[in-house]
Amino acid sequence: MQELKILPPINAKVGDIFEISIPSNPASTGYNCLLSEMPHCVYFVESTYVPDEPIKPGSGGISKFKFLAVKKGEGKIIFHSVRFSHPPEILEPTVMQQRFVIVNQ
Repeated sequence: MQELKILPPINAKVGDIFEISIPSNPASTGYNCLLSEMPHCVYFVESTYVPDEPIKPGSGGISKFKFLAVKKGEGKIIFHSVRFSHPPEILEPTVMQQRFVIVNQ
């Protein structure tokens, strides 16, 4: 049986900005990494894609998602890889796409 790996929780304080980086390759694979779940204690700020250097056909990069801890609480932040086609394809989240956040005062 394969053991499920879990990344450690992200610990933040109210007012902290934190970032989650996920390996990504939307240009070659057609899948985009999208935020699908987040707890009430954080706000989504922005996302950016940073290609690997040197940039060449087929090379990947990193999708970066920035959050602001706004109040005490905890919960899951989950991303999905989605390919917009007919029908759309949505992959199950990988270990890197599932994080737990704890916000303290």
